[in-house]
Amino acid sequence: MAFRVFLSHSLDPAEAALAWRLQTLATAHGIEMYVPNYSSALAPEPIRNAIDRTDCVLAIITAPASPNVRAELQYALDRHKLVIPIVRSDLTDDPFLAQFLRVFIFSPWDNPGNLETQIVAFLNEQRVAKDKQQAIGALASVGLGLLVLFALSNQE
Repeated sequence: MAFRVFLSHSLDPAEAALAWRLQTLATAHGIEMYVPNYSSALAPEPIRNAIDRTDCVLAIITAPASPNVRAELQYALDRHKLVIPIVRSDLTDDPFLAQFLRVFIFSPWDNPGNLETQIVAFLNEQRVAKDKQQAIGALASVGLGLLVLFALSNQE
């Protein structure tokens, strides 16, 4: 059975294509990743069903979380899903984030490998299987790497 991840994200519209690139990379490595299409009307039932079927929820927050993202994450927490919130450093004062076991903070200028190490250590504490630790850590690292590349390309 494939490892399943739900990607909840509040990416800036210019960064939204990164979610689909991450999904493509995940699929190439045998990870089933569900990415909601926020540009169309979202029915809550298919989103909830996708979250119910996942092993974990990876949340990448680079812009203020929309009501849809908040609802997805709240639903995942209510279902006792493992949620890995990765939040841009200037967005960490949101009280909504206090309900997560751990929030991973990043800056586009930080080394993605450091955050991957923190995530894998957290997953180890949560007694997540080694293969799943590696998959989630790799997805987080690749996602952050894509964000770094995007930030660098916009500086030119």
